[in-house]
Amino acid sequence: MSAAAGSAGASSQAGSGEGKGREERRTLSGMQLTEHVSYELRERVAHVTLTRSEARNALSEAIAKGLVLAVEEIERDKRVRAVILGGEGPIFCAGGDLKAFATGGISSDTGETVHRGLLGLHQSPAPVIAAIQGAAIGYGLGLACACDIRLAAEGTKFQAGFTGIGLSPNSTTSYFLPRLLGPSVAARLMLTNLPMDAEEARGYGFVASVHPPAELAAATEELAQRIARMPSGALRRAKALLQASLGHGAEEQVAMEVGFIFESFATDDFREGVAAFGEKRQPDFGAERK
Repeated sequence: MSAAAGSAGASSQAGSGEGKGREERRTLSGMQLTEHVSYELRERVAHVTLTRSEARNALSEAIAKGLVLAVEEIERDKRVRAVILGGEGPIFCAGGDLKAFATGGISSDTGETVHRGLLGLHQSPAPVIAAIQGAAIGYGLGLACACDIRLAAEGTKFQAGFTGIGLSPNSTTSYFLPRLLGPSVAARLMLTNLPMDAEEARGYGFVASVHPPAELAAATEELAQRIARMPSGALRRAKALLQASLGHGAEEQVAMEVGFIFESFATDDFREGVAAFGEKRQPDFGAERK
């Protein structure tokens, strides 16, 4: 074989490999992203599921990496209008893997991946709903906090976890808990490591609603489908305003509102919303996220 032929063969093999990679990338909308995270897109709703039920969905490198891949897919795929984050089995997420911690903890690289996934959920262009059953402890509590809306099954407990085993708070909990529950309640959770049940969490507004375990999935899907039918650009701007508000003064926040409302006036979604109101019909805001 000539050198040219050999080069062409190598090029063909490389091209085939690249093509396979592209094909795998295109089919992420229904597969196991990593050993412990699955991803499926159904009717504009991305279902991101922790699949390590044998370990109560405790944090692993595969969970951390899988959530980063899921966040990247949600960002890329404009068909995604809402996201449901859940966990297989009876427990949403029991926190860190204590057996792994006992043999050396986690590396700084894995720690960075953990936070990329959590902040990616928080910054997702599509609203994220957590469907929480059993328990959300430590890292699991951080996952719940990173979502925009939380629904829980009856009997679910929320627990800070970290201080109970000699660790300082982590997984974004020291950022989110004071903002979502207030400093006093956040301090009680972190400084006592006492659990908070689902009804108490609903009383604080941390959980939007509490359901019998058998009804949690259907209730979450119904809410996600409602969000998926709404104008995605307006929701994106609303999420940005809500997240900015806690760091803004009144004047800065109102200026941001004004900029966004004028941006909204110029959109097809606004024109469709007004037309649907006048014609007494349900609006159709289009299939792709804006």
